[in-house]
Amino acid sequence: MSLNIEIDNTTLDILSTRLKKVTSPLDILKWLGNFKPSEVELAIDIISNMTVYTTNEIEEILNDSFQSIFPNISKNERIIVNPIGDFGKSGSMITYFFQKTSFYKTRKNQGKTKLLASVDKIDYKLNKEYTLILLDDFIGSGNTIEEYFLKHIEPIKNNFKGIHFVGIAGMQDGFRRISPLFTKVNIPKSNIFKKAFSNDSSFFGYRNYAKYRELCYLYGKKLTKETVSKTGKIKFNDALGYENSQSLVSFGYGSPNNTLPIIWSNYDGWYPLIPRNSVDKMSIAKNFRKSILHELSILKEFGSEQIRDNFFSFKIKKGKREFSSVDKIDFSIYSIIKLSRTGFTPVSICQKLGIFYTDYENYINKGRERGIFDGKDELTLFGLELYQDAKKCINKCKKSIFYENDEQFKIKNINYTPSKFNGKS
Repeated sequence: MSLNIEIDNTTLDILSTRLKKVTSPLDILKWLGNFKPSEVELAIDIISNMTVYTTNEIEEILNDSFQSIFPNISKNERIIVNPIGDFGKSGSMITYFFQKTSFYKTRKNQGKTKLLASVDKIDYKLNKEYTLILLDDFIGSGNTIEEYFLKHIEPIKNNFKGIHFVGIAGMQDGFRRISPLFTKVNIPKSNIFKKAFSNDSSFFGYRNYAKYRELCYLYGKKLTKETVSKTGKIKFNDALGYENSQSLVSFGYGSPNNTLPIIWSNYDGWYPLIPRNSVDKMSIAKNFRKSILHELSILKEFGSEQIRDNFFSFKIKKGKREFSSVDKIDFSIYSIIKLSRTGFTPVSICQKLGIFYTDYENYINKGRERGIFDGKDELTLFGLELYQDAKKCINKCKKSIFYENDEQFKIKNINYTPSKFNGKS
């Protein structure tokens, strides 16, 4: 992919900050490379209007929502929390973040809160009052939530004194669609969005939104499947997000399908900005792991003794000789150091490495034992020293390799004078 993109470093840094460091400046450049040079400025405007939620923001929103629903929990009250969707989808992801909130961690609340993958498994007790919380990260069209409610919740709704939906963000149309189903839909008002290309939307202005919509639809048609109406007319209902949601919202761990496909699709060679599918994330993780392994091979050969002691702890004995090598923990700790210094959030680091958040926490603990991370999961002075040492070593080696290769391919003028001519010296 050619990265001949005309963009200054200041703009690139602003975009990376706007996206909460969920994606790197290089990934932004690769994404911009999907577009023609004349379209790059419009593409920059589009991602400048995106809203991305990080892990900390998600936990804070969830905690505030549950605190507002349950300011005081009575002795007989029980809370059932049910994520919408299959295991590994956004519902179970948001459940994990809920378990990290101070509301859930409070012993009193934890004893009265039950997390269930299915409402069929509720064990009702006499003299107990039950409140049901359906949990998901995003309301798009509202169709999935409505179908889930009608199929699974409607038949048992009389068992609860209240049924709430708790989410992080959503689209205005979807919010209106599901609101009549619940006691309350708990999403901050500032996190409810209009369609990106609505004529009353503030994203691109009343007069200017048409050119942005045209660009997104042009590529969105190529990135999504067509449908055929009863009259035989071909339509691209998802070219601007599932069921024409026109969303510009993403999360640190991925994008909803309601978001514009140009943001998350990888179809036909398109480079995603914030991927949606696990296949995309696995591909990113694979490429990143390759680059880390390359750097570690340089550090093993040319790094300082301090670097070799901390990142090559695996020992192999062959006869009387002992060799050091990098193991999974060494690899992961080095990767976390490198990504955290670049500004990636913990969830984004997990995505880059293709690991679970619990694995990330385990590697942080291992790094803490080595004096690399402190109690706040940040680099200690020793950890920072290791990072700077490794960075200098890699940069020095890369420059050396560059100049060596450069010299190898230069055409040299060689004057060859034979020592003998016609048998005479």
